[in-house]
Amino acid sequence: MNAQTSTNSNPSHAPGSESAAPEKVVVVGGVAGGMSAATRLRRLSENTQITVFERGGEVSFANCGLPYHVGEVIPHRSSLVLQTPGALKNRFNIDVHVRTEVTAIDRANKTVHVREVETGKEYSADYDALVLSPGSSPIRPPLPGVEKSYVLWNLDDMDRMIERTQTAQSAIVVGGGFIGLEVAENLAHKG
Repeated sequence: MNAQTSTNSNPSHAPGSESAAPEKVVVVGGVAGGMSAATRLRRLSENTQITVFERGGEVSFANCGLPYHVGEVIPHRSSLVLQTPGALKNRFNIDVHVRTEVTAIDRANKTVHVREVETGKEYSADYDALVLSPGSSPIRPPLPGVEKSYVLWNLDDMDRMIERTQTAQSAIVVGGGFIGLEVAENLAHKG
């Protein structure tokens, strides 16, 4: 092999392709999609400043374990948290802001308007590239009494459900998917 032959198999870094990674990337939404994008970007570029804004309280948790913590089969809530903002900073050098929502995007100026959910503090963050991974929300059908219902979507929902089960005498589970069946099984297990 002569000195001019490249051994780099990554086409984005092949000779003649001068596409540089963006200096600042903002990821809107954490959990599966957002954190996968952020960690993949980190593997592709060590120097990019990556900031993740997540409205919820956690960015990496075992959502299949939620019903089992409700039923006390998984006794410790902390067992469900897979990564914390601090761990992601230490391991991947990614700045993760939980309980922080992006309320507006200014594409012309490449900024996002951000609000900290608990304090109400608002500020802007600039970016060179923006990744949108806001996730979804459970549907609550417009039925009488739906305001008394609980959904099981994240750890905050789980905490509310556990608190309510402390005094509940009965429950109705609406939804026969895996999570619904596991909630029913674990409520029965809990008694």
